[in-house]
Amino acid sequence: MGLLPRIKRSTKILVLQSGFGTAARYIAETHNCKIECLNDDKVQNAFNQSRIDEVELSKMVKVSFGDVDYMPYEPDTFDFVIAQDSFSITAQKRQMFRAIHRVMKPEARLVFSAIMRADKVSAEGEKLIQSLPVEELITLEDYETDAKKGFFQQIYSLDLSQHLAIHFKKMAESLTDNKKDMVEQTSNKFVDKRMHTCQTIQKLAEDGQLNWGILMFQKLNG
Repeated sequence: MGLLPRIKRSTKILVLQSGFGTAARYIAETHNCKIECLNDDKVQNAFNQSRIDEVELSKMVKVSFGDVDYMPYEPDTFDFVIAQDSFSITAQKRQMFRAIHRVMKPEARLVFSAIMRADKVSAEGEKLIQSLPVEELITLEDYETDAKKGFFQQIYSLDLSQHLAIHFKKMAESLTDNKKDMVEQTSNKFVDKRMHTCQTIQKLAEDGQLNWGILMFQKLNG
């Protein structure tokens, strides 16, 4: 959280696609501020709520069911929005920027991590990218363009591309080590698909076809 301005007790933060809530609970415990978790997975939300109750964070962290297409918040509510990997998996990036813009306070900041295509992608790389379970991967320059059209200005980017292949290699290894338990909870098909995705992204990253980074944008007013 060192990329953000000082977080105070009065700060309000929205975490989109909050998953099991690890990031949201960490921020609340570290900064003692108000956090809203928005996520469209009932199982993940139930787990998050149980952990919130267990560590007694219910006065600071709230969990709501929904996604960027339906955010049950008033305009100008949040000082920060953390979108995690939400932008990487959708083709509706410009619409997401505009929807998020509505619920942010003037000059509030939006932070998210993103897997991005490199500026130049080979024909083989393009085929592999199209096989990934995401709607669209775009370049950093494309993000800057979409953000401007969604009324945001980019103020910072952190290139983490050198870690992308390592990250997904470790994810694949974890899937292998825990495959039996995961199959019992899901299915062989689900685990094998996740494994294939991790291996594909690892290869693309090693070949320089994909980039990875943290992007920060500031809401433009008027």
